[in-house]
Amino acid sequence: MEYPILGTEPLPVEFANTLYGDFDCLGTPALAAGWFAEMGLEVADAGRARELRDAVRQLLSEEGDAGAVDVLNAFAAEAPSVLRLEGDRKARWVSTTDSVLGRIATCAIELLVDGVVPRRCGAPDCGLMFVAQHARRRFCHPTCSGRTRQARYYRRQNEEQA
Repeated sequence: MEYPILGTEPLPVEFANTLYGDFDCLGTPALAAGWFAEMGLEVADAGRARELRDAVRQLLSEEGDAGAVDVLNAFAAEAPSVLRLEGDRKARWVSTTDSVLGRIATCAIELLVDGVVPRRCGAPDCGLMFVAQHARRRFCHPTCSGRTRQARYYRRQNEEQA
């Protein structure tokens, strides 16, 4: 299965993009497990993941209400991690499987506090969100840009022939 993962965006933006048009990457437990595996994560409850995803999408789209904020804060409160000493005398933070959604919520809060506002892709058939690194970026991926440019070219060609 190929998931709509851009690979260049912050985790909360990639997570918000799991609802792509009519396709819900978290729609079934198997789809959710596949998406999280692609991201190198593991989540037990696809229903809870959808609940967080919907709140994150609303807030990143600047359409969020107090309910979405409450959901985000509730998940962020579940982000415990433990500092574990490894055999090579190095420490690393370890999260439990249940806290992955809390980590995503915490990252989303950091994005929102930093004032990062993702844009929607300018391609008419896409709609994925992305973080623009410069003001002129209008597309989530070069393939969307190429498709839009090709459509514009063919439209002009047809108009000239007509």
